[in-house]
Amino acid sequence: MSKSMQPNALLFGPLFTERGVLATLVVGQVIATILAFAPTASHGTWVRLGIISLFIQLTFLLSLSALYLTRNLLSRHSQLVQSISLFLSLIMTTILMSILAITMIDGIVDIAKPWIFVSHNLLIVFLVACLFVQFLTIYFEKHKQTQSLARAELDALQARIRPHFLYNSLNTAAELTQCDPDAAENAILALAALSQAALKAGKGVTLQDEIALTKQYISLESWRFGERLKVNWELPGSLPDISIPCLTLQPIIENAICYGVEPFSKGSQINVLSNVSKQSITFIVENQIPTTEHERTGNGMALDNIRQRLNLYYKGRATLNISARNSTFRVKLVLPLFSERKV
Repeated sequence: MSKSMQPNALLFGPLFTERGVLATLVVGQVIATILAFAPTASHGTWVRLGIISLFIQLTFLLSLSALYLTRNLLSRHSQLVQSISLFLSLIMTTILMSILAITMIDGIVDIAKPWIFVSHNLLIVFLVACLFVQFLTIYFEKHKQTQSLARAELDALQARIRPHFLYNSLNTAAELTQCDPDAAENAILALAALSQAALKAGKGVTLQDEIALTKQYISLESWRFGERLKVNWELPGSLPDISIPCLTLQPIIENAICYGVEPFSKGSQINVLSNVSKQSITFIVENQIPTTEHERTGNGMALDNIRQRLNLYYKGRATLNISARNSTFRVKLVLPLFSERKV
């Protein structure tokens, strides 16, 4: 239990969630019910149940409130220090509530020996705290393992996209060396910038950086397609300051170029529309598709990869849907503005 923790890792952080608070209240009520209906309990069971429930619930909630207020300080310390803090918080709150109970309910419930009353309360809270620490430690270790597996899977999915992206870009630069050395040099410089961004695979980047990366990619592809490639951007005046997985929007545009521009001898236009709501930002990418499309391989995995990476990054809170209608292929990407802690 004394293993060192990473900064900002809070052992009892799950207790501060809605489910954590509810679980704490349920556990407290179960303990109160057991104590009130114990065979050795005196008469007035329902009165005892009400008093014990109030006592335990207030004790737990006050203790959680104290821990919540000091969470930033405690997150910098080890699991051992955090566990001791949890014990001390519960013990101090129990002593305080016991003293208040002795002065306020002495006429309702017979408290013959106050020191025994306080000792019993401390023993019960100590045992409950031991259970809390044990379960939280198990949960924390399991959560770290889940994060490690998710990170490995996310990196693997990013790595599958990166070589394909670089392969296409290098082909473009190679073709330009045969006809326009100056353009080839500019293309290689653009590729260097894109490659530097691609090194962030598996990490989050700002939305503005991802759009800039995508525009760099379009600029690079413009050397190959020329006037055949037209991209119409319709973005809101102010983009939200959020983090998204690197190489999220770029592969969608790459897919649109591969299936919506390359098959047409005269080219076609790709439309990129975006709108922001209170909870999310939506991107819609539309491109024309041939009426008799040949089966293609190599780039079709991009959209599935993006969907899997979004599920890992946002824990299922982001969506990516595709549809085809009237010779138009449509990709709808919805990203939450407020994300949970990421992998």
